[in-house]
Amino acid sequence: MTFAPVRRTGLPYVPGLMARPEVQGIALCGSHRQGSDDAFSDLDLWVFVADSVPLSEAYVLERMLPSTARQEMLFEGRDDTLTPHLVINLLTEDGVVNIKALHTGVLRRFTEAARPGLDAQFLEDLENYATMHVLHDPHAILSEHSTALQERFVRTTGEWLVPALTARYASLYWRSVYQGFLREETACWHHLMGQMIELLAQLEAACDGRLPPPAKWLLSENAGARTPVVRALSDVQAEIRSVNSADKAGVLRVYRSLARVESDVLAAAPPPHGMWWRKVFTERLPNLALLPDHHGLRTQVQTAAALFRDLV
Repeated sequence: MTFAPVRRTGLPYVPGLMARPEVQGIALCGSHRQGSDDAFSDLDLWVFVADSVPLSEAYVLERMLPSTARQEMLFEGRDDTLTPHLVINLLTEDGVVNIKALHTGVLRRFTEAARPGLDAQFLEDLENYATMHVLHDPHAILSEHSTALQERFVRTTGEWLVPALTARYASLYWRSVYQGFLREETACWHHLMGQMIELLAQLEAACDGRLPPPAKWLLSENAGARTPVVRALSDVQAEIRSVNSADKAGVLRVYRSLARVESDVLAAAPPPHGMWWRKVFTERLPNLALLPDHHGLRTQVQTAAALFRDLV
């Protein structure tokens, strides 16, 4: 089930909603907007209404939708945004239509208050609001705010998002080496490495001038990412799962594989000080190995330093 642009004027419920005076904007969001939809995807329609309109199921079902609309009475526990909204799922012959009704003021306040940051909810809301496909915008409210978010955050990803993601990645990198290579805490190491894989996937998008896709599409080859990088990250992810941190040679192989992906991802926006996080192998570990309590590490640390000396 794919909704190509030429069919968007025929999307279910949209003509009727466009005729409602309280509706100030309609946007196509979610997988269909991204072009990553498949037979399992809901059709996500965000309906922006005047702030004076009560957000109640009764109002939307009885006054904004036709009497033939068939609601799916199933609570999903959705919390796509921290802002007030109402979600109604409707069953159609082509699948589930997910209508999210929210006040126009929500978009206005988000745009006014938005500040650069790595909060996952902020990034997901930003990606939705900045890149939603506008279907109906009689007063240019949606386009005005979407354009403002594009100019402030999307076109400047290299200035705020890439450095912030890189710094967080570097911090986790050092922690992962301590937990995996030194302490041999396999569960902790796997957890930290998983977070690093996610950050590299986000960096892939940011270095390409895009906002990261939602978490469920982060490692998908169908969500606008560069396929070779996503495949490489998936390969490293599988390699991580296959290694126990007691196998120090295996751990080092993982970091070497990771280094190849790092270099590919950051080729378009290399850090000003190089891949400084790799110095944990060439400087920090050798310093630790000099301490009396850690003399047993010397041989393994020397091997690690030799492997990474040419990569720092």
